[in-house]
Amino acid sequence: MKKTALLLIFLLGLISTQVYGKWFQQKTIYSKALQQDKTYYVGLPKGYNESDTITKYPVIIFLHGASISATDMVNSLEPFLDNFLTKLLFDKLFKVIFIIPDGSCEPYKGSFYTNSLLYGNYEDFIVNDMVEEIGSKYHAYPNRAKWSMMGHSMGGYGAMKIALQYPQKFIGVSALSGPLNITYYDEILPILESEHGSVAPYDFTYEGNVSKLLYSMAGAFSPNLGATPAILFPIDAEGSINPTIKEIWEKNNPINFIKKWNGKPAMAIYTYCGELDEFKLATPNKMFSDTLDKYHLPHLYKQDPNGDHVNSLFTSLPQGINFLYQVMDTAQIRVETAIEPITASSTWSVYPNPANDRFYVSGTATNLKKITINNLSGQKVMELDHPLNNESINISQLDKGVYFVSLQSAKGSSSTLRLIKR
Repeated sequence: MKKTALLLIFLLGLISTQVYGKWFQQKTIYSKALQQDKTYYVGLPKGYNESDTITKYPVIIFLHGASISATDMVNSLEPFLDNFLTKLLFDKLFKVIFIIPDGSCEPYKGSFYTNSLLYGNYEDFIVNDMVEEIGSKYHAYPNRAKWSMMGHSMGGYGAMKIALQYPQKFIGVSALSGPLNITYYDEILPILESEHGSVAPYDFTYEGNVSKLLYSMAGAFSPNLGATPAILFPIDAEGSINPTIKEIWEKNNPINFIKKWNGKPAMAIYTYCGELDEFKLATPNKMFSDTLDKYHLPHLYKQDPNGDHVNSLFTSLPQGINFLYQVMDTAQIRVETAIEPITASSTWSVYPNPANDRFYVSGTATNLKKITINNLSGQKVMELDHPLNNESINISQLDKGVYFVSLQSAKGSSSTLRLIKR
């Protein structure tokens, strides 16, 4: 396990010009938004035939993290796709058009896929230039039912932010170890201060991992071209949050976009974060999940007790891909119906909701024949035959998240109710 972790650190930290090229093809696009050429990589499905204009494929746009480029991401991913054992984890990758655009830029190694005076219009690059490029050059499905966003770290932030802002373009999003609440500093402040001596007043320079992350974010969210460095840093010399700059950052905070989106149109959401994340992102991810729960918005959040920021990527990545593939594969059946709020036609109900380890089915209907519980991907996780009215249902074995409880009567009528497992 330790050897694997060291290998992953090496692979993701590698700054190399080599590209394996077996699975991914390097392409160049002139970006109108950025007014420059940008690199991207495309992985095409098995059996893809350029002359076959009839067959269409789902699309996943994957956004890489800060401090690396799309080339580095491909160099990291290719060896896993060449290895027989690890390749099995990525089987769904070979059924979609998988795009990795380059989001790296100077001076702080990460665009955060945001329109910025310092970095350029990287959000427009993804939403306009890349979407147009994919739709015109590849055999992609022409509508949102088969398009999804995905990303890791900075890319997890970008994927979630873009999906929530443009839900008319995407049916699903997977954010892996992304900073989904960018103004929560409580847990990283001590690390930031320790990188600069732990004694105020601080001179927060571009040194240390957390400092570099915040510099990169400030370049996206609060650039200041007339200053040196060309940013407004969110923490002052005393180690306190600057409320004016925090307010500026809130305009780009994914957690704030949830209310505006509010589930319309329906979109499937998967988030992952490790509890050992070096950038202390587990709490912000939980806050993001709790906010989705607050607005009764279905999603799947996995908090991995053994996961960190980098080494768990090749565990979370195939999970995120599989989630999106299942969503797109059944989009017209499940996502467009089950994810939207459901009004039951019968008098059945489930309570408490949200529930902890047990919930009850109640109602005036008799002869309840079957209860089926599906997760957000539409997979059946529990089934009970001939349950009793007001029967307690034990769901302690289920992970936290959103489920759909299907209630079927002996006469054939059915209702589906949404249940949140705490």
